[in-house]
Amino acid sequence: MEPTVSFDYFYGGQSDAFSYYRIPRLLITGQQFKGLSTDAKLLYGLLLDRMGLSSRNGWYDEQGRVYIYYPLDEVQADLNCGHDKATKLLSELDTGKGIGLIERVKQGQGRPAKIYVKQFTTTEIPQPPAPPPEPEEPNPRLPKSSGQDFRKTEVLTAESQTSRLRKTGSADCGKSDGSYNNIIYPEISYLDPSIHPSQSIAIRQMDRRECWEEVKENRGYEQLKVQYGREDADAILTLLTDTLCSASPTIRIGGGELPIEAVKDRFWQLDQSHIEYVLDSMRETTTKIRNIRGYLLTALYNAPATIGHHFQAEVQHDLYGQ
Repeated sequence: MEPTVSFDYFYGGQSDAFSYYRIPRLLITGQQFKGLSTDAKLLYGLLLDRMGLSSRNGWYDEQGRVYIYYPLDEVQADLNCGHDKATKLLSELDTGKGIGLIERVKQGQGRPAKIYVKQFTTTEIPQPPAPPPEPEEPNPRLPKSSGQDFRKTEVLTAESQTSRLRKTGSADCGKSDGSYNNIIYPEISYLDPSIHPSQSIAIRQMDRRECWEEVKENRGYEQLKVQYGREDADAILTLLTDTLCSASPTIRIGGGELPIEAVKDRFWQLDQSHIEYVLDSMRETTTKIRNIRGYLLTALYNAPATIGHHFQAEVQHDLYGQ
């Protein structure tokens, strides 16, 4: 009689113990993906995971191509990152702006964009690797007591170099190791200007154009242009774009220096009503404004916190002021 095997149950969070996100091996080993950041590769794995949901929901276009929905706020929540980083990771994967692993189609009217996830493999036949170089013939003038791989002086130099740490170096790496990362990670791979301000001008301009279009689309630009004139609408949107694309660590708001990331978070919360409130307030003020840019920056930053009190005061004035 065979012994009976007893199997235990799954308890609590153990039910998710065998759920995994898969990142294709080629994204790690392929030469064409060496410039892609690790976070962008992780995001591509999350996008692939959502393809099964699209299949179950029947999300196909007229050509039979599968698309997914992955709103920006969900990307931020899943990757535990801010708006700017999530936007840059999508740009790394996007067609035209990045490597071309995804294609985003905006739908407008507050609806999330359709995302077409593209295959990471191609039908191109890779070039064969170059043959190894011919071994050099041994130098007959080398001393007989020394091997052909290293001279005696080279061995002594290597031993003296690694036998103890430099006084000016860290315990993790010596000064001569500092150029290693510069070889593997070229300058163009750093997309965040606050981390690597010497990035190319083309990348900064590309990010600015994308930021301008997003601000223009989500802040009611066309209606603002009709209501306040194109000059005022462009001035506000340019100021928002300049701030959201700024690489400075701080920015002056209301006479004090504030962290730029805190100001960016506040500016991403602004909508059309906040901009209308600021423009109306500027038109109603009778005080001479000496620094228009500083005034608008401060007013835009304070708008989410003061707009409610402003409308409440107007209601009270209409009801009880006369």
